[in-house]
Amino acid sequence: MFEQPELWQILAANVAVAFGAFIQSGTGFGMGLLCVPILTLIHPVFAPGSFLLASMFQNSVMVVRNRRGLRTDWLTSILPGIVMGSVVAYFVLKNLKGPGVELAIGFTILLAVAMSAIGFRMALGRKTLVGGGAVAGMMSTVAGVPGPPLILLLQNEPGVQIRANLGITFMSGSFASIVAFYFAGRFGVLHALLGVSLLPGILTGSLLAGPFARFLDRAFLRPALLVLVSFGGLALILRNVL
Repeated sequence: MFEQPELWQILAANVAVAFGAFIQSGTGFGMGLLCVPILTLIHPVFAPGSFLLASMFQNSVMVVRNRRGLRTDWLTSILPGIVMGSVVAYFVLKNLKGPGVELAIGFTILLAVAMSAIGFRMALGRKTLVGGGAVAGMMSTVAGVPGPPLILLLQNEPGVQIRANLGITFMSGSFASIVAFYFAGRFGVLHALLGVSLLPGILTGSLLAGPFARFLDRAFLRPALLVLVSFGGLALILRNVL
């Protein structure tokens, strides 16, 4: 059913995920936005299942490295919110999927980035964290882009906390997606093996990112996050326009 990639494609995929792991290990976000389109071009079998499996390893490394920043009060609000948002998106928005929805999400992301750039800031609390998680779950289900609402909510927090808690969030989401793909017949032994084959690139990018993360934390993390979120919004718009 699935054609096995050639060796050069596996090597090229490792280069792509190494770059993505480098960026995400520094910022806590962006690996999926950067890697999934490239992996799909290299060979469609890499995305999303194999990539999600490999990204779970990358996120686990990010969580371990930043474990002092874990916030159980955040996670107990964000994770249930993601579940609720995914369920709502499935039952309420499943008939509205299409270019119009993704275009609306893309423009909404860019509007939120503009508001953040001019100084708008939303206070962190249980309600806003649950709401951010719910919006992330809905966006993940509709457009495959869960990160922007959480990034915009947490952008002013310490980098170590952003990376640790987003790592847990993305690991949970990736695991749930893999289970869904398995029962849908879209994840099998080949996908698992290819996911493992991406680990050298993941490990390389993660190891090289330590100094990069410290550099960003000095003063550049928030601008870097806003750039990545803007890229995500533009990618959704261009994907549908083009």
